[in-house]
Amino acid sequence: MSHLRAIQHTVQEIAEAITAAIGMEVEIIDEKLRIVAGTGRYEEKVGQMEEEGNLDSGYIYSHILKKGTEYIVEDAQSNPFYHAVENELAEVCCPIKLDRQIVGLIGMVAFTKEQQMVMLHNKDNLLVFLRRMADLLSSKIAESKISDELKIIVETSRDGIVVVDKQGVITLCNHSAEQLINMNRDKLIGQHLHTVWPDSPVLTALQTGEGYADREEFYKGKSSKSKAMHFFTTVNLIFNRTEEDGKQVTGAVVYFRDIADVRKMVYEITENKEYYSFQEILGTSNKVKELKRQAKKIAPSNSTVLITGASGTGKGLLAKAIHYASPRKNKSLIMVNCAAIPDTLLESELFGYEGGAFTGANKSGKVGKFELAHEGTIFLDEIGDMSLHLQVKLLHVLQHREIERVGGTRVLPVDVRVIAATNRDLEQMMQDGEFREDLYFRLNVIPIKIPSLFERKEDIPLLLHHALQKYNDLIGKQIRGFEQEAMELLVSYQWPGNIRELENAVEYAVNIETNDLISKQSIPGRILRSHKGLESTSLKKQLEAYEKQIITKHLQENGYSVQDKRKVAAMLGISESTLYRRIRELGIVK
Repeated sequence: MSHLRAIQHTVQEIAEAITAAIGMEVEIIDEKLRIVAGTGRYEEKVGQMEEEGNLDSGYIYSHILKKGTEYIVEDAQSNPFYHAVENELAEVCCPIKLDRQIVGLIGMVAFTKEQQMVMLHNKDNLLVFLRRMADLLSSKIAESKISDELKIIVETSRDGIVVVDKQGVITLCNHSAEQLINMNRDKLIGQHLHTVWPDSPVLTALQTGEGYADREEFYKGKSSKSKAMHFFTTVNLIFNRTEEDGKQVTGAVVYFRDIADVRKMVYEITENKEYYSFQEILGTSNKVKELKRQAKKIAPSNSTVLITGASGTGKGLLAKAIHYASPRKNKSLIMVNCAAIPDTLLESELFGYEGGAFTGANKSGKVGKFELAHEGTIFLDEIGDMSLHLQVKLLHVLQHREIERVGGTRVLPVDVRVIAATNRDLEQMMQDGEFREDLYFRLNVIPIKIPSLFERKEDIPLLLHHALQKYNDLIGKQIRGFEQEAMELLVSYQWPGNIRELENAVEYAVNIETNDLISKQSIPGRILRSHKGLESTSLKKQLEAYEKQIITKHLQENGYSVQDKRKVAAMLGISESTLYRRIRELGIVK
């Protein structure tokens, strides 16, 4: 559709205004030679083509549309380039331009000798007048384009948009608003906002003249069947300035977004979008294979998981792998380290708070981690460090699937899968009164224990080479591997800090090493000292075993009486008291 046809009603009004002002008939055609508007005999021809619709005809209209020039036909009957079909005598033609593009023309036509004389006598003034009308049409086209573009923007916006007048009556809404409010726009438009959102702060903003931004609002509706609505809302007021009263509020534009979309947006901004799989858990040992098998089996479930294992074994990595193998993989995974957040702040971090709930609280309140994890997964690491007070609140969430923010009274439903982890002995903590028994059984629905690195020594070489590649890339080195002595030393080490300690040791070695292979000299001192201690301990145990064997052999051959032991002591070259002490220390019995 041409630009002029898109605003045909306005074009017709302007054509009629020209005729009323000048007293001559007018036709306005588009760039394809189609008559868009007309007066007099041209009004009946609206929709028909001029010059047979041929832009290459060589007639005047075609020439104007190609060149964009103005044209005055003083004698239409004798002009070979004028396509006269209605006994036209004279005409003034002016192109309509939009951003240097010719979109049509205005033709003012004289059909009588009197009109012809008036036209030729005032041709310059009439041309100026038609230029202004062409400019007016151009501006109307531009205005229509902007309006259409704004409509597209409004209609395609993910935010719900509602416009209200100064009384709070809805005058406009977009498609997203229909979906979020769950009401057709035919029913929405004309309703007072109070019937849709009872006690809405928007009505207060209309009265006070103060808009607001990003305020959390919760509406239940007037009936029990009404859908609960939970939005983040921004209100921009519309003002009209008058000389008498100054600035007056005439309405408001309300932008709102479902809280679930806000949660998702916050998660996408604050969390990296890297996906994890069970392939990230390195190892070929039977213990690791069994761990992966069990985790894959329970991943599709919504049941709570309790991961136990020593510090540094990769409990967080396993939790991520479980989440991304579950039906919730496209929703949020919220990670919380309960030991890293002071107990006084952990409650508001987990459950959020209402505005003004405590000194220093944000006036708009704060969304908690459980709300951010809605329809997704929350990972509570170091759950054993949670206070008994918060354990009660967590138990309530697990039992009822709902939360209350700090300082609030609203109950907010949450659909969250909980994965907890700890390196502490929760059963012992229960006996000591440090962990609630009922919470333990709520968390321990699916227990998973991660083996320590010492329990799967066959995986250590693989982990070492993986860490070597990682830190080669980070540090910019090309170390090819480990010397045999260094590898044996690292494999025999007990790794109390597990994978975290192993990666730390490799990072240190990559920084220190200057050759192609990591040598014993580049290994951290604590590991070397541990190895030396292990060597001396092993020798001591071997000597003790040999000593026990010798003493036992002599006692068996000579007897266990006091006289016999005196004889054995003399044979071994030690005192009787030393013999008795060693018998006791080595656990030698008859």
